[in-house]
Amino acid sequence: MSNIPSQFKLSQSPIARVKSILKMGNLRITLLTSRLLRIEFSPTKQFEDRPSQAFWYRDQPTPDFTSGAEGDFFSIETKHLVLTYNIQRDSLDTLAIFIKENGHTWRFGDAPTANLRGTYRTLDRADGAVELELGLVSREGWAVVDDSKSLVFTPDGWLTNRNESPTHDFYFFGHGTDFQGAIDDYFAVSGRVPMIPRWALGNWWSRYWAYTDQELLNLMDEFQAHNIPLSVCIVDMDWHITDTGGKGSIWSSGWTGYTWNTDLFPNPKGFIDQLHTRKLRTALNLHPHAGVESHEAMYEQFGAWMNHDTSDGARIPFDIADKTG
Repeated sequence: MSNIPSQFKLSQSPIARVKSILKMGNLRITLLTSRLLRIEFSPTKQFEDRPSQAFWYRDQPTPDFTSGAEGDFFSIETKHLVLTYNIQRDSLDTLAIFIKENGHTWRFGDAPTANLRGTYRTLDRADGAVELELGLVSREGWAVVDDSKSLVFTPDGWLTNRNESPTHDFYFFGHGTDFQGAIDDYFAVSGRVPMIPRWALGNWWSRYWAYTDQELLNLMDEFQAHNIPLSVCIVDMDWHITDTGGKGSIWSSGWTGYTWNTDLFPNPKGFIDQLHTRKLRTALNLHPHAGVESHEAMYEQFGAWMNHDTSDGARIPFDIADKTG
């Protein structure tokens, strides 16, 4: 995993242009557009230039702006915003941004009251209405995306924690009622969302049930016989061994698995080929969190790869942050 194939390497340009960056005491402002500002605060004056999980393209054209100090305050003005900061106190509590379109002034720490919300991570166990996460647009004309706790990319494309010094790192969207403009600016710094393939918009079949290969193929044929279009057949977790016979540790619940259940799927490749013959895409349901147990067919080989002692049949733990695995 540490040697990422070329087709998976990321194209990123995370360092903003020099003219777009202004520093004042513990504060660093990056002018990404005339309405989108990156705001960093660090008592140690250690700022983050690596791409984060969401923000990859900070190398944006410098918008027109003016800046200067008057008394205790430093100000930055673009076509759409006016930022002020008390350079003598050098505290985020003194940070304010005036939105020209609606005359609203945002101050650090203001709670959103008219945000139009975004999405929700999962509907698992949801029963009725759920509270959506904050989004990029608001009737107040501003939104803040806090990026302080996100991971950052290393030069080899791996994710890692940020520096340990306490910092704030957030993005201020001051787009007023231009909601499309806010989304466009977000795409500019985060990257455009590629079009998904047409087949992904079709019907998907998935059921948590211990089908045999022939039962699943018969079911796919039945959909076709009734002229019900399908694009994808997902094979749920019973494709792998779930009855481990008590072998392994207390983690060995059968929920995780990497070894085909040949009682249900005696010819896995032939089964997959049959799905492809029917013009169906497919994938296998996998739950990796419990690691690799001793009942798995590749346990010894995987243990050797991970430098894991397999002499006592101990579970090989799952660690998504381990490059070796």
